Amino acid sequence: MKRVLTHLCAAVVSLSVPLSGAFAQAPKTEVKLAVLAPSALLWTHAIAQEKGFYDKQNLNVRELRASDSPALLQAVASGSADAGIALGDLAVRAIDKGAPVVIAGAILEKTILRLYGAKGTGTIKDLAGKPLTAGAVKGGTANLLKYQLKLGGVDPAGVQMVSIANSRDRIIAMGNGQVAGALLIAPFDTLAAREGAVYLGVYREPYVQTPLVLNKTWANAPATRPTAIALTQALKQASAFITDPANKDAAIDVLAAYTKTPRDVVEDSYEFIVKDQKAIPADLSVPAAGLENLFKIDAEVGGEPQTQAFDLKRYYDPSFIAGK
Repeated sequence: MKRVLTHLCAAVVSLSVPLSGAFAQAPKTEVKLAVLAPSALLWTHAIAQEKGFYDKQNLNVRELRASDSPALLQAVASGSADAGIALGDLAVRAIDKGAPVVIAGAILEKTILRLYGAKGTGTIKDLAGKPLTAGAVKGGTANLLKYQLKLGGVDPAGVQMVSIANSRDRIIAMGNGQVAGALLIAPFDTLAAREGAVYLGVYREPYVQTPLVLNKTWANAPATRPTAIALTQALKQASAFITDPANKDAAIDVLAAYTKTPRDVVEDSYEFIVKDQKAIPADLSVPAAGLENLFKIDAEVGGEPQTQAFDLKRYYDPSFIAGK
């Protein structure tokens, strides 16, 4: 009998170890996040991954790499992705057309696209009548380029827009004469400048370049709303991390590794994005002007007209930032 009791006690002890571990660490919840190619547009996401903010929210965030911005938004709208880091102009236009997506926060509340001319460019007026690229040939980034041309005294109707999605490829296109100028995202703008490209300007007003967008069905369902809130909170914490001067070196290290770019190049990106442009909101909040200016710029360059009065609540739900 004593031997039987000994074996029973040993069995209970062996069972208790994995059970206690299971209760201490619940399985992580998977989130499918649609993203574009690595760049400073995804700096906050990269920080959330590398500095453990997703882990603290018990999330396993799986990247779904989209071929372009329309495909990214379609993935979120269709439910193929739960959430995405989209382009602001596409998000608001999709919402106006009834797409089941909602903006939960601003990853970038100002643009980090800088306008560069090819080597030898004197002023923005030298771009008149020449081939240029902003990624797509129409839509938000193309409109932003045309608007900057207009402010600089260049008729945007006279330029030829060339489709080149990737900033690295835009640098090559300027170097070989395919285009005379381009909007470039950090840190690739600095690489272009080092090859002789000429900085011509940046739009300084509020402009939600990349919002966090959620599939509305997923975000509002009782079973998954806590996950949508957790994702938003993790990115909010990552934004606060980047904007804290004490974390400058760590933030630079993460972006350099994520984009496979030399660290000294990313140092320039930090100075521009965080200190100069102040493009990253520490709390992810979306300013009304940041969305209104998307429509304003569109109208100024003859884009798609806005069909209804602007109402921030139609696009943005702050409850995810508030954690409710």
